[in-house]
Amino acid sequence: MKLKKWITIKFFPRICASAVKILFLVILFSACKNAGENSTEIIQKHRDNILDVGNEIKDIETDLFFVDPELKIIGNYLMVNDWLTTDTKQIHLYNKNTFEFVTSTGFRGRGPGEISNPGRIVAEPDGQVFWAPDHGKRILYKFYLDSVLKNPNYLPGEKRSLNDELFVERYDFLNDSIALGKAVHVLNFNSFDMAMAKMNINSNTTEKFGYEHPEATGKKSNSFFALSLTNNYYVNAFLFLDLMTICTLDGTLKCNIYGPGYLNDEGKRNSYFQDVAVWDDKIIASYNGGADMIYDEKGNPLHGAYPSKFLVFDSDGNYLKTLDPKSQFSHFCVDKENQRLVVYFEERVNPLGYINLKTLEL
Repeated sequence: MKLKKWITIKFFPRICASAVKILFLVILFSACKNAGENSTEIIQKHRDNILDVGNEIKDIETDLFFVDPELKIIGNYLMVNDWLTTDTKQIHLYNKNTFEFVTSTGFRGRGPGEISNPGRIVAEPDGQVFWAPDHGKRILYKFYLDSVLKNPNYLPGEKRSLNDELFVERYDFLNDSIALGKAVHVLNFNSFDMAMAKMNINSNTTEKFGYEHPEATGKKSNSFFALSLTNNYYVNAFLFLDLMTICTLDGTLKCNIYGPGYLNDEGKRNSYFQDVAVWDDKIIASYNGGADMIYDEKGNPLHGAYPSKFLVFDSDGNYLKTLDPKSQFSHFCVDKENQRLVVYFEERVNPLGYINLKTLEL
């Protein structure tokens, strides 16, 4: 009798947790089967339409050395924002058509207008203004592009304070005052999760916004964000879930897209999506799908695992193709006007390169 009671106490919570997960999967697959084309739940068991693009990579020559460069297209320029640089300036502008170097800005430091702990840069819709965060000072700096181009010693004067409890980290502007994206939600001094939020850059107010997937909580709420004003939707691609969600710009769920690894990595430390962008009527996301860390021979962690492929979806979340560049990479952006995928590779002699998307059958 005591043995029976001990077994019940020890294993009943685990049995309940497993039963809940199985029930969730049964409901999920049942909903997908019965809802047909109108379903908001899309299951993708296989993503095996692979296109080798290793020979399509064109080198971008530069004399600068980058450590961890975020890539952005802002107006007529390719912007390389090197978060970990030891140089005086962290932001570098190139002509996006010719890749000719233009100028550098964003002084590193703790003085007025300088950046001590950088983050992601976002441009306003007209491409003439961009905002650069300094997480060390808890502020956003406003950069005017024409001033950057005219003055090599330019320092931004305008700034906004970052919300201490909910600050938008990955976002895009809906207009010149409202930004939408994924925010860091601080729970306490050593804990946080991420949530969708809307920010008014003028009033300096931020509030939670829109749909959140019920399984994307805690660490698994970490996602990358992109939006399309033209097609009226935004997308979140999750780092620790094989999950992508697409919502209309009013925050209403359009669809959840579940990949082969969704809920099948229990006990594993896998990473999945590591960035996402919108190109015309398609979504392009960088994807790992394996262990989230790289270790040395002694088992010590070296760095996070890099993605090795691009997944291409249509705007309804349907999988189209996998692009395999035959090299790991850390950052990318899409030049919509020139139809180029600009990528920072980790295993090539010339790490900065691009792929001409208009020559691919996507």
